[in-house]
This record gives sequence, C-alpha cells and structure tokens, in this order.
Amino acid sequence: MLPSDQRLRNNRHFRRVYTRGRSIVQDVAVLYVWNREGNALNEVPGQRIGFVISKKLGKAVCRNRLKRQLREAVRLQMGQMRPGTYDIIFVGRKGLSKATWHDIQKVVASLLRRAHLQIEPSQMVRASPAQSEEKPLCPS
Repeated sequence: MLPSDQRLRNNRHFRRVYTRGRSIVQDVAVLYVWNREGNALNEVPGQRIGFVISKKLGKAVCRNRLKRQLREAVRLQMGQMRPGTYDIIFVGRKGLSKATWHDIQKVVASLLRRAHLQIEPSQMVRASPAQSEEKPLCPS
C-alpha cells in the first residue's frame, strides 16, 4: 500500500492534474502527469498518486479490486521511478476489467516509461504467487 503522504485524495488536486497535466493513453488505462510548480511544491514533497475507476467498469467489488490491482502494480514500480515533485493519476478504462494481472503490470510499466517517469525500464515483470493465474480480474 502506498503511504498516505503519497496519495492524491482531494478533488481540487485531481482537477488540477487533469487541467494542467499531460495525458498518456493506452487501451486499458490513461495516465495523467503534472510536474508541480509554484505553491504546489510546498504541499507535499515527492510524488503523489491517485487512482480513478469509473462506475462503468462494474459494481463496487469489481471497481475496488481493479483499484487494488493498479495500486499494487504501481507499488512494484516505485523503486524504478525517477525522483521529483509530480502528481500522477491512473484512470481505468473499459479494457481494464478484462485484463489479467500480468497485463496490468505491463500497462503500468509502459505508461510510466512513456511518461519518462522511470529511471530504467524493468527487466522483468514479477507476478505475485496468488495472482499468477491468467484470468480476467472482473468477469463480465
């Protein structure tokens, strides 16, 4: 789990990233990135990360599971992320509910790499033993 000081929670902060940041799109997720500047630098040092899963992706159980999977995939990439003061938002899209755990890890690594937030690309994506089966996360 991400430490509480590294999470975006306030609606005002989410809106600021949406309006001032840039976006990188893939079929299962969108990444919004904003390099903080001015007064926003003093709020919290380092990066903050938020996750958004729409109600269109399923009921609460499915949405929460997808959010947990995204959070874990980002947590595994944190050691390879470049230091800096930026805010990140991961937005799940329709394809996310049919994606496997391995697919989610690859998408997160790819989005971070395309946003130039990784120091170096990961050599190997590790799957946790409990999630090694290749089934969609939320059956339709």
